[in-house]
Amino acid sequence: MRITSAMLADSAQVHGGKLFVLGGGFDTIRTRSVPAVHKALTVVMVAEIDPGERETNLSIEVTLMNEDMQALGPRASGTLRVGEAPAHRPGQRSVVPLAIPFFDLRFPAEQGYVFRVSHQDTELTRIPFSVLVVPQNPT
Repeated sequence: MRITSAMLADSAQVHGGKLFVLGGGFDTIRTRSVPAVHKALTVVMVAEIDPGERETNLSIEVTLMNEDMQALGPRASGTLRVGEAPAHRPGQRSVVPLAIPFFDLRFPAEQGYVFRVSHQDTELTRIPFSVLVVPQNPT
């Protein structure tokens, strides 16, 4: 398994084997102060599955980390199982879209963060982003 693309989005869902993304592709969360709570964020990915990996359980873990690669607590883990694809040519890989939502994420400081995506303790990809404090303009 390999990840061919990954990004953050406000929201995303998979329907009929297709990925529907709303507000995707950003790398900065702007806030008025820290610690900050971000109500909803979705990790969006496209995985490519080799024919030999079909009909097996593929574990995936997504972990929120700070810029020093220390886990902050929020994580999602699950198992992906891709069946045989009768519409594929022999030896053809399967493309699998994934949308993994996170809610009420707490960011303790203005700094860089990363979602680390792994399979069996092997890192597949990182999705880096920053939390930036932008003070409210006085009126």
